[in-house]
Parts: sequence; structure tokens; C-alpha cells
Amino acid sequence: MQKRDIDTLRRARNIEGLIRALADPEANTRLTAAEALGSVGDERAVDPLERLKFSDTDVAVRRAASLAHIQVVARLAAKRSVEDMRRET
Repeated sequence: MQKRDIDTLRRARNIEGLIRALADPEANTRLTAAEALGSVGDERAVDPLERLKFSDTDVAVRRAASLAHIQVVARLAAKRSVEDMRRET
């Protein structure tokens, strides 16, 4: 899978396709998919990114998965916080 394919999946918000790309044999594809999932911030990416950050053989992929995981979790926490504040008012 090429970087442009990952970009297409990201723009289409094809989370399942990006998650599948995390298992690609090419480290650069896995890294790019992890980064894309981090930028999209979808809840479905949390578990796959968490697994990848501990299991990938490539340190750069693990680092990208870790950062993406943080981005997704932070975005979800912020969204929930805003929703909680709205309910309180």
C-alpha cells in the first residue's frame, strides 16, 4: 500500500481500512496508517493502536502508534468533557 492510498483512506475517514493497514508488511505503511488514525481521532482506533505500540517490530512504528494513541484518547476525552459540560448547563 502506498502513502497516497493511506491519504485516500484518511480523507474518506475509512477507519476500518486504516486499521487493516496497521498490519501491512511494510513498516512505512504501518507508520503512515498510525499517523492517519491519530489525525482522524476515531474511537475504533484506540485498541488497534494500543496493541501496535507494544507489538510492532519497528521502533518508529511503535513510536507513531503511541503518539497516535495519545492523540485519539485525548480527543475523545476532550469531546466527552465538552458533552458533560453541555449536560450540566
